[in-house]
Amino acid sequence: MPLKIGVVGAGSMGMNHLRVLADFSAEQVCLVGVAETSEGALAYAMNRFHIAGYRDYRQMIDTTHPDLVAVVVPTNLHFEVASYLVEGGINVLIEKPMTSTIEEAEALLRLARRSGALVAVGHIERFNPAISVLKQHIMAGDIGTIFHLHARRVGPFPPRIRDVGVVLDLATHDIDIMRYLTGSEVAHVYAETQRHIHTICEDLLLGVIRFTNDVIGMLDINWLTPTKIRELTVTGEKGMFLVNYLTQDIYFYENDYTSTSWDALRSLTGVSEGTMTRLKVPKAEPLYLEYQDVIHAVQTKMSPTVTGEEGLATLKIVHQLLTTTSERAAARTREVIYASKHA
Repeated sequence: MPLKIGVVGAGSMGMNHLRVLADFSAEQVCLVGVAETSEGALAYAMNRFHIAGYRDYRQMIDTTHPDLVAVVVPTNLHFEVASYLVEGGINVLIEKPMTSTIEEAEALLRLARRSGALVAVGHIERFNPAISVLKQHIMAGDIGTIFHLHARRVGPFPPRIRDVGVVLDLATHDIDIMRYLTGSEVAHVYAETQRHIHTICEDLLLGVIRFTNDVIGMLDINWLTPTKIRELTVTGEKGMFLVNYLTQDIYFYENDYTSTSWDALRSLTGVSEGTMTRLKVPKAEPLYLEYQDVIHAVQTKMSPTVTGEEGLATLKIVHQLLTTTSERAAARTREVIYASKHA
């Protein structure tokens, strides 16, 4: 029997969800409807995918009784929509970030435990085939001990984003991937943020995360770069992996250890550039793979790859980054006030 799935939100990302769900066979998925408050967006989605549309997601639930609902609304509405669904025992796939606040995420998980509803969080890069290949090579010991990870996620400012900044909207991707690849939790963080274009939130982040296993993660995230770049490097004792999220390519640069012939430094070794290998990646659409995972979890009553608990863990790190920047900003303000009073 096909799984009945509904979508709340028909913006640009909501349309991606609808497109991918329409690619599943009728034996796998029955797309029961879409809910959207914008009349124009709703009409477009209904006409393109030939599905029922609703101005109120609660009416869609009462009419269609779905098994799973994708929550693809602005972040500040995630909790409102998802809590209604979960409290009614309906399984949800929530676009990242899970919620705006830690308190909302914790409340949602409490509701899910009471109702038995499944909560999956859409950290889509987990399903990027290049990341899957990278994880396999790390687990096989091909890089040895990991030293650090460097994520670069930059591009132009998206006018559709108004309610959150780059830390909550973009850095969540890389924080989740770093936790996944290192298998470690965070010891402490440091961050610097700036706001240049966004009206209320930060649009640039430079952050450092130290994990409990001593791996260091670096975050270079902004909405100020006039070209879209999505890259991750993982450097370790045997070399460096380079992942391009957009093309799903992955390269391995091997360390070639060399030693000097100078007697005084003979005991020291260095690293020079060794062989570069482009690894084979079975390319596929990450969102389609994500839905396969969540559908299987619902049907088998097992946990999805990215659980609500993991979404909460990532959200806590996001707020650590935001807290450290706001605390320093407050300290600088106090210093300015003090200096002006004693000038």
